[in-house]
Amino acid sequence: MHARGFVVVTLLGLAAACGARSTLFAPEAERRDPFCGDGLVDPGEACDDHNEVALDACVPGCSLARCGDGIVWAFVEACDDGNLVSGDGCTATCALPSCGNGFVEAGEVCDDGNGIDTDDCPSRCLPATCGDGFVQAGVEACDAGAANADRPAFLLLQGALVRPVRPVTGPMPLVSFYDYGSASAHTGFEELGASKLFLYRDVTPNGLLGLVAVHGVDKNAGGQIQPPGRVEMSFFGLPTGAFVAASDDTKGEFSLLDPTTARGDWQFDGNTDGGALSGLLSPGAWVIDVVPSFVQGIERWEWEDGSGDAIVLDRTATARIVALDVPSACRLDCTIPVCGDGILDAGEVCDDGNVVSFDGCAADCRSTD
Repeated sequence: MHARGFVVVTLLGLAAACGARSTLFAPEAERRDPFCGDGLVDPGEACDDHNEVALDACVPGCSLARCGDGIVWAFVEACDDGNLVSGDGCTATCALPSCGNGFVEAGEVCDDGNGIDTDDCPSRCLPATCGDGFVQAGVEACDAGAANADRPAFLLLQGALVRPVRPVTGPMPLVSFYDYGSASAHTGFEELGASKLFLYRDVTPNGLLGLVAVHGVDKNAGGQIQPPGRVEMSFFGLPTGAFVAASDDTKGEFSLLDPTTARGDWQFDGNTDGGALSGLLSPGAWVIDVVPSFVQGIERWEWEDGSGDAIVLDRTATARIVALDVPSACRLDCTIPVCGDGILDAGEVCDDGNVVSFDGCAADCRSTD
């Protein structure tokens, strides 16, 4: 007998002695009860990996794992909800929803499938808008993010309202800039009953920053801080806290501020300690945030310009007052200010819509002629 024949006979003999069935050499008719999971790919099976593990490439039932079978394929699929539909929490490719995948899903308004922030659908999957921090190509010249956000706010530059705010409904407090363009111009706060409240800072150690009522709940308490029914406020760049006294007086007098406030400088007196404080607005902005939970007795905020027109602000209004010597890097409508655009910006004394001198406004917008 040849050596090869001897080896084959020996192997077959060993297999028979151990009671094992030979799947290598026995005819298919000799196999007993084939089943899914026996490690052999039988007719009707796409695979058979000898286990019943559901998370591998061969799922129970001896089918190949695929997106849409309702079983999450470990390390391959992030999800599998049993269908090939996007927008239902698991995409058609068995990936979790994400901005930039080209499908508009929950929490998204748009999704153009790219990470480009200068088109009409930036990487946040919200439509491009002034204030989102992305400069939209061909539409915006700049975008300062939150500083340009479309929220109830106004920017005061030398007494000019640069950007109107969206109208809101409901009772709100009121903010006004009085006598715009005149020597007595100033920023004030009032209740619709016409009581006047003005910003001041106490000069005593740890003094309060606040708003003093000319006439308050107690009509004899002119020039005094009125604690009842006050609006809590916070200031950016200025110390401590501030408040507005709620009042119901109707006299409407101006008596606390010096006329020099018309040019951006300020002087406050009538403080409870008799002190006074004055100076020029520092570069940057004053930001006044009203906390709605403290609004009591004050009905609404609104802007009043020189013509008497009023624009209502939200209770969470932010009033920004920018110093004259600080150019506006990016307007609230995401345009860049330039002399001659007809809009009075920080650093400009006038702007008549051109760069021609001897027509009442110099070509550099820094003086009248």
